[in-house]
Amino acid sequence: MTSALHLVSGIAILALVSVDFILATIGAAPRVILSDRIARTVFAILAHATKHRPAKVLARMSGVIVMVVVAAFWIAGTALGWTLVVLSDPSAVVLTQSAEQAGFWDALAHVGHLLSTLGGAITRPSGTFWNAVEVLAGVNGMVVLTLAVSFILATVQSVQAGRAFAALLHSLPPGADVTGLFDRLADVVASLNSAPFALYYSHGRAERRLPEALVVMARAAAAQGPKTEARFYALISDLPQLDLPDENADRFAVLQDWAAQRRLGALQA
Repeated sequence: MTSALHLVSGIAILALVSVDFILATIGAAPRVILSDRIARTVFAILAHATKHRPAKVLARMSGVIVMVVVAAFWIAGTALGWTLVVLSDPSAVVLTQSAEQAGFWDALAHVGHLLSTLGGAITRPSGTFWNAVEVLAGVNGMVVLTLAVSFILATVQSVQAGRAFAALLHSLPPGADVTGLFDRLADVVASLNSAPFALYYSHGRAERRLPEALVVMARAAAAQGPKTEARFYALISDLPQLDLPDENADRFAVLQDWAAQRRLGALQA
C-alpha cells in the first residue's frame, strides 16, 4: 500500500510540476498553474514587508528573489516526484558497496545526481528496469535545467526591454506624441507574455519602472485624443493579469490598480 502511494504521489507531483513548467517556459502562458501564484505570493510578502518604507535596495533584488523561489519550486518538485517514484520499490536503488537498500536520503541524493547528471553517487539501480527508468529521470533533469536557464535569460531580457521603454517614455518632453513608441510597446507586451515574471523586477528609480510608466503613457495617450487612447489600450490588452473593461475611463482605473499591485513598498524616485 505504501509503495503504491509513493508511486501515485510521485507521478502526480511530476505531472503537476511538469505541466506548470512547460506552460511557463515554452507555453507563453502568463497565467500558469502554480508558479505564477508562488511568484505573486512572494512579491506580495516583499511588498507587505516594505509597505510603509522606501525599498530601493530590495527593489533591485525583488525579481531575483521571485525567480529563485520559482526555480527552486520546479527543481525541488521534480526531485521529490522522482524520489517518491524510486521509493515505490524498496529495492530500486541500492548502495554501491554494500548492496543494501537505499533509504529516503540516499534515494533523494541518487535522484539529485540523476537530475543534475553529476554522476558519482554512492548508489546504483538494482536492475535493468530501474536502470531504464532512470534514463527518463536524467532526460527530465536535463530538460528542466536547460529550459529553466533559458527562461531566466529570456526574463532578464524582458526586464531590460521594459526598463529601456520606460526610460524612453520619460525622456520625451511634456506633451510629446507618444505614438512613436507604440511599436516598442507592442514588443514589450509580447515579451512579457512569454516571460511574465519580468514584472516582478522592480527598480530603485521611478523612471525605470515599467508598470508606472504605462500609467504615465495612458495619461499621455488620453490627452492626445480618443483614437490614440484606444490604440494604447488595444496594445496593452494582452499584459499578464490585466483584464481591461470596455470603457476607457474604467480601463485607466484598472491599469492604475494593476500597476499598484506591482509596486514594491513606498519606493522613492
